[in-house]
Amino acid sequence: MGGVDAMEYALLATENAGGSVTGAFYMITREGVDRAKEWAETYGGKLGPNDPTIYGRDWYVDASGRKIGLRTYDPYDYIIEEWAPTQSHNLTVSGSTGKTDYNISLGMLDQSGMNKQAKTDKFTKHNAAIRINTELNKHISVHAGVHFSKDNKEYAFTTPGTYDPWYYLYRWGPQYPMNKNADGDMMRSPAAEFAQANTANRQTTYTSINTGFQLNILKGWTANFDYTYANTEYIKNEPGTRFTAANTWGGALPTMDANNNRVYVDKTGAVVDGSVPGAMPAYHLNTYTYTGAGTYLDAIARNAYNSHTNTVNAYTTYKFDLNGVHRFKTMLGVNRVTTKSESNWSDKRSLTDLANPQFNLAIGTQTAGGSKAWESQLGYFGRVNYSLLDRYLVEANVRRDGSSKFTTDLQWRTFYSFSAGWRVNEEAFMDWAKPVLSVLKLRASWGKVGDQTVPSSLYQSTMGSSQLGWLDADGNKVVYVGVPSPISATVSWQDIETTDIGLDLRLLDNRLGLVFDWYQRDTKNMLVPTEGIPDTYGSSAPKSNSGSLRTRGWELAIDYTHNFESGLSINGMFTISDVKTTITKYGTNRNVSYWYDGKEYGEIWGYHTDRLYQKSDFQYDSNGDIITTWAKNGVEVAAGTAGAKQVNKLSNSDGIYQDYLQSGSFVFGPGDVKYKDANGDGEVDNGANTVEDHGDLDRIGNTTPRYEYGFRLGATYKGFDCSVFFQGVGSRDLWGNSALTLSGFNTADGSVAEALCNNYWTEDNTNAFYPRPWNMANSTNAYNMRVQDRYLIDMSYLRVKNITVGYTLPALLTKKAWINKARVYVSLENFITFDNLGDLPIDPEIVPGSSIFATSGNNYGGGRAGIGTPAFKSASVGIQLSF
Repeated sequence: MGGVDAMEYALLATENAGGSVTGAFYMITREGVDRAKEWAETYGGKLGPNDPTIYGRDWYVDASGRKIGLRTYDPYDYIIEEWAPTQSHNLTVSGSTGKTDYNISLGMLDQSGMNKQAKTDKFTKHNAAIRINTELNKHISVHAGVHFSKDNKEYAFTTPGTYDPWYYLYRWGPQYPMNKNADGDMMRSPAAEFAQANTANRQTTYTSINTGFQLNILKGWTANFDYTYANTEYIKNEPGTRFTAANTWGGALPTMDANNNRVYVDKTGAVVDGSVPGAMPAYHLNTYTYTGAGTYLDAIARNAYNSHTNTVNAYTTYKFDLNGVHRFKTMLGVNRVTTKSESNWSDKRSLTDLANPQFNLAIGTQTAGGSKAWESQLGYFGRVNYSLLDRYLVEANVRRDGSSKFTTDLQWRTFYSFSAGWRVNEEAFMDWAKPVLSVLKLRASWGKVGDQTVPSSLYQSTMGSSQLGWLDADGNKVVYVGVPSPISATVSWQDIETTDIGLDLRLLDNRLGLVFDWYQRDTKNMLVPTEGIPDTYGSSAPKSNSGSLRTRGWELAIDYTHNFESGLSINGMFTISDVKTTITKYGTNRNVSYWYDGKEYGEIWGYHTDRLYQKSDFQYDSNGDIITTWAKNGVEVAAGTAGAKQVNKLSNSDGIYQDYLQSGSFVFGPGDVKYKDANGDGEVDNGANTVEDHGDLDRIGNTTPRYEYGFRLGATYKGFDCSVFFQGVGSRDLWGNSALTLSGFNTADGSVAEALCNNYWTEDNTNAFYPRPWNMANSTNAYNMRVQDRYLIDMSYLRVKNITVGYTLPALLTKKAWINKARVYVSLENFITFDNLGDLPIDPEIVPGSSIFATSGNNYGGGRAGIGTPAFKSASVGIQLSF
């Protein structure tokens, strides 16, 4: 993040709006910025993160009683651990004895986190699996297996919601202190809260037990039965505390000596006599417990979820052929899945032992809640496969599915699918290509399946209940019941129809291969809000099966392997895919800001940018001040015209005023964005903001990753092996929505990325990329930062995801130690990235708002780009042994 440059930027944003003071907690003034620059020249690079913050040297209180910060702090120095160890161990044992096969595997992962302040920050995972299959006799074989996994994320618990210290790490200005004061007390900051926080954990345990058998009834005729029980248990423990620190959020207190006389310091922070030139009265911050007693942090909370899933598959298969020309395979079966789940949460306030939070050691208000759910699916299916001469392949499927998620008369649906393939290389007329051609297969398929990934209560009207803060005549809290939720009586399955056309090709004795697929997926009867509900209805519109969308895409994979006589073997693989999703039916809405028929998923509407205004674009009076006038709909009008706005007078009599885009105290002037009149109507606006009339708006980008690709290169030679895997995205756009990505996002808070505060317009830097500073006040579509193509972020990238180099010891050596194979390797993850982000401090793979800490959806950190736990590089060394 930016240092003194960020302070200068934030102050200029305020000065451009006519102000003189900005900042949060530690204010920014012109005097303060000048002194901060002096501080940087004197102490920059000399004071480390562990050096305390001292009054007089690092901050002071000005004549207006405001705290002014001079020293700049990099949150990275206080929060992020440069290197953290990770260990991973896996053991697999497999074999057979008689007619019994078995496979046993064990695994362990211990991954340390990067939060240097946390008492504990790590992720652990343990897993085990066993699988046994045995043939009892020629008619029956049985199998059984167990899989178990348990993972646990431990982290510093500070805030149980969308915003936590990782968010605030990127919010406050660079003068906001992160270390200790001169008395050795921690100062209120994300670093202090991480350090004092107790350790929370999120633990998931998964267990599944599987068993079944196969009956060989007659030649070609088998019957299979398979049963799986799965249990998922999730537990979240949040032990709170009360935070104590020097009050960086509040006002400063006068510092007095033992005799209650005022203490004075000089600019180095040394105590001096008040008569010494430059002496200033000293101040300090009050150290206190700022977490309120009985609040959401002064509590212990627990959330538990448990689900039980039973899956039964029973099917019979019959295979036969006629003279080796016609081959048939038929299947009939049934599938049943039931899931029951329960969850509960509990919370108890007012802890009595902050170091050891326990429910029985808390004495405040107790609250609890929970839920229970059940769902079931039953399906009958049939399949027929037909092969003619092993060249012409046809398959047909039919399913009859029922779901508990829909009302009784709409529970059952029938679905079909068909596929066909042609092994062209087996035709006689392709004999000429056999020296080169190994496989040429054409294939096509079409199918419809039912999508029931919807809430179980979608067709049921429910009424929530809770308690009010009011008491009844008996002193009990009043219970209330909400209005019934709106439903559509005809809600049913969503249909997904998929068409696929593919090609499989292998050449040069199978050394070179190519697979290509083109597909189209139509989601029909999609659940969308019902139209025609009046505004007076009193609730949101119920969902009904009245929408649809279409996804089209393609995938290409090419692989090559070659073995040289010298023993060198090389291999390569390249994949690329693209997909686009379009709304084909949603309703009558045509507003480009919402869903509409024909809308491409992820599309970004915005303005086209001409350039930045320069001083020569405006007229000035004899004193050198810009002349102002009035404009409406892009043209100059007389003062007092209804709806007109005051604007700076353009020097070009044919120029277009951007009055529509002005608001508040912002007036377009030198250094501001000049948008294009894209439709040539003489004004810059968004028209009616509809597809038919969108004014100067246009589709300028799309957030959907397009042309996702990857390629792997590998080689082996005399025990040595190496591989490099690349991954990339050819096209993806993002409109900035955070202090890391958007110019002036919220300069009042003070945090500005260095990339945004070192290349902005001033009279001495007229060729800058970014406009003159202006406080967006958390807006992402206003002033100079209307959504536009100039500042759209290109998120395409190419990343070296993995580099691995290994060596397998000679078998003559390892067999002496009863080891069949021993390999050592070194691996690097995410070490090299090529992107178009410049110096913007975000990762090109980010998904804004996505985090394990998100309370719902993609809302973590308010969905702001780059906010949250950072992405890391990793290096590992390992050994693989086979006995």
